[in-house]
Amino acid sequence: MTGVDEHRLRDGSRLVVRPIRREDGPALVALHARLSADTIYRRYFGARPHLAPAVVDRFTRIDEDWRFALVAVREPGDLVAVARYEGSRGARSAEIAVVVDDALQHQGVGRALLGRLVHVARERGLDALEADVLSVNSPMLALLRALGLPTTAVRDEQTHIITVDLTALRLDDREAAVARAHIAAAAAPAAAPPGR
Repeated sequence: MTGVDEHRLRDGSRLVVRPIRREDGPALVALHARLSADTIYRRYFGARPHLAPAVVDRFTRIDEDWRFALVAVREPGDLVAVARYEGSRGARSAEIAVVVDDALQHQGVGRALLGRLVHVARERGLDALEADVLSVNSPMLALLRALGLPTTAVRDEQTHIITVDLTALRLDDREAAVARAHIAAAAAPAAAPPGR
């Protein structure tokens, strides 16, 4: 297994699912530029017209054990979704976030990426994932429920803090193999650009 798998859309087209790479910076910026103001608000809790270079650098670097991100890519290299978790060194939990290109929302892309990300987190020994979700972000709340894992929620008028308990999650052989392949692919040195 190479650390790359795929997700089929309802129309039969194929998205490649793989760990984010440093060279995905321009594609991540392009994805952000395509997002609607509503999608940006639900992801970042406010307006964010562009991603600063330091943010792009942080989002595309997953060289610590407590940070990971998967992307969905449509050929030829069009990044259409990102699911990530980020914690802190030595922590047993991390915060998760998912964003999907508006044109592909409600087609199972976010659910597929989040499911794979949960498997990576468990394979890496995390016990919980936490999501800070706006109350109006019903698609993300539905994604978290669709995981079928025990959750706890703390709510106020504007946000839900959802904690997903991973301790009872047992991966089957295929799930574990895909998670390990993603982890290995993220740790592998980046391929040199053609011609070098």
